[in-house]
Amino acid sequence: MSNRAKIALALLVGALLLFLALRGVDLGRVRTVMGQASPPIIVVALLVYLSAYFVRSLRWRLILKPIQPITVSESFAMLMAGYFLNYLIPIRAGEVAKSFFLKRLKGLPIAASLPTVFLDKLLELFSILLVVVMVPVLSVRLSGSLTSLIVAVVTVFVVAVGLLTLAVRNGERTARIVTRMFSWLPKRLHDRLSLWISLFVDGLSVARANARSLWSLLALTGGAVMLDALYFFLMFRAFSIDVAFPTVLFGYTLISLSYIFPTPPAQIGYNEAIMGLIFAGGLGMGRAEVTALMLVAHVLTGLLVTGVGLASFATMSIRVTESFRRIGDSLEGG
Repeated sequence: MSNRAKIALALLVGALLLFLALRGVDLGRVRTVMGQASPPIIVVALLVYLSAYFVRSLRWRLILKPIQPITVSESFAMLMAGYFLNYLIPIRAGEVAKSFFLKRLKGLPIAASLPTVFLDKLLELFSILLVVVMVPVLSVRLSGSLTSLIVAVVTVFVVAVGLLTLAVRNGERTARIVTRMFSWLPKRLHDRLSLWISLFVDGLSVARANARSLWSLLALTGGAVMLDALYFFLMFRAFSIDVAFPTVLFGYTLISLSYIFPTPPAQIGYNEAIMGLIFAGGLGMGRAEVTALMLVAHVLTGLLVTGVGLASFATMSIRVTESFRRIGDSLEGG
């Protein structure tokens, strides 16, 4: 299947999700809630939203420091350009893109930097522990879909921690185990993948180099999560919707964690569906209020990520179209 066909299919899935998210919602009530929005509070909320990305760029910069020091502005530009690519296409290519940017700007091989991206995402997954703890505290109604989402994120977290632990203890054995899992692939593809797995697992030694920074990394992770929740809390306030901060912290943290899975381009339909699943289905809030907030938030954050992402590409003197072409080439070339 061609890339265009994949994107077209993903857009179709997104349209279906949007239809399902809006089905049965009182659109008149949605318009009324939108009319209550406070622009000044929304502006502050968007600044808080952007600051959460900035904190995450500081975390990745700290992880990267032992193998490739970069400036604060460089780490923020690379992270925002990567998030922009994630926003555009239905695979997590933006994560690999950060390694491509490092190769292009610093000459650092992708195999050397990709483990830092893995470690960065693993730290992000630590917030699932907060979500699990808050389920009984907030008396969340666990529907089948919501339970499946939480279990899926927990599973990814456990597997990722297990892989990191095994790699740090015995990288060679870990590489053999992971490679064996893909023994069903054609020999040529399997041999290429085996080389990448070996390089990747070996590169996870970066976790040892960051051991002394663990508490700083966890503090930055906690700060980013709190800023995320504050952004969404302010959005609720902007729409005059009364909701407790812990409730927003639970809901938006779970939404953010769900982005580890592929989403439709621009997250069309996905954001609205997942918002309804968590805040309306799990937390018992009104669907019209939830839908109004997410529709506005989705558009505004999309414009913000697009604007800052394009500015980041310009700052790095890299074209977006070039990134699409070269990421695959770089993965093959190492």
